[in-house]
Amino acid sequence: MGLTVLMNAGPWLAVPPPGYGGIENVVATLVPELRKLGVRVLLASVGSSTLAADERLSVFPDGQFENLQRPYNQVCGVAQAHLHGVVRTLRERDDIDLVHDHVEAVGLATLAALGPGAAPVLHTLHWDLGKHPDLYGTLDGGDRVRVNAVSAAQLARAPRRCARTRSATSTWPPHSPWAPTAGRRSRWGTTP
Repeated sequence: MGLTVLMNAGPWLAVPPPGYGGIENVVATLVPELRKLGVRVLLASVGSSTLAADERLSVFPDGQFENLQRPYNQVCGVAQAHLHGVVRTLRERDDIDLVHDHVEAVGLATLAALGPGAAPVLHTLHWDLGKHPDLYGTLDGGDRVRVNAVSAAQLARAPRRCARTRSATSTWPPHSPWAPTAGRRSRWGTTP
């Protein structure tokens, strides 16, 4: 059995997006390439996503982007509800080898908090790191969580604590510690 990745695109827009959607466009480009390499992809997005994936996980039928204009206390639970679905799936399954997370701040915080027994996480930074200095400046994902930037310049400006957990600037480097290798399998132990 090959590598299985839970690709967390978030609850905001369908993948691919109907127009605007930088993160969703990146995910829409990355998933087909991973699948060509034989990687199984579980796409965590909204139900209206049309991107081909091996499996889907959706908490919301449609994108929740329009809710971002509402007051914080009316929208703060949207991303958390989506992440709750992701965490529930990770706890129910033992075949997820890697979570590739694209959800700003709450994705990283939630997945890092799962602790050392959970699946490894690659969190891609799509935004200005100055927006969340308290999170990125205090992050401790241990050896299980890595951050990845969309550019070398962005990664170079990462807070020192975040820089300790960073990986290469490409989203799927062939030298990644999570690349498929003989003898690695999940529940974060070994694969064939």
